[in-house]
Amino acid sequence: MKYGSHIIEKKEYVYMKRLLNISGYDHTLAHKMALEKLALKLEDSIIVDEEEMPADIVRLNSKLIIKSISNSSTMPLQIVIPMEEDLRNQKLSVLSPLPVALIGYSEGDIVALAFTNETTASYVIQKVKQDIEAHKIDIPI
Repeated sequence: MKYGSHIIEKKEYVYMKRLLNISGYDHTLAHKMALEKLALKLEDSIIVDEEEMPADIVRLNSKLIIKSISNSSTMPLQIVIPMEEDLRNQKLSVLSPLPVALIGYSEGDIVALAFTNETTASYVIQKVKQDIEAHKIDIPI
């Protein structure tokens, strides 16, 4: 891990904590596991102001390319707020398992994702690009 810990921007931290408070009644095991992991990640992260946020950290609205360690396939995606999720355009909700695993990591980091107790996958974050315009917009709270 490049920075020694996950790094989360302060407003995004508050937004994700609020999402967790209203998302506790989910139906699928994978989603429940993702919410639990996000809660733990938020508790263990370094929280910084927007001005201190490194540009290569995966965060809300980040566009990134990840590469599977097992088969070298690459996947572009963007992490978005739940209401903007659009799987056809590779926009994944921050509450989904893959974005939960990626958030707070930086370009070059290797991230492990557990789909179930027996199935895991590892990815390297190849590229992180921030959507500057999206970060200027206040996150709905």
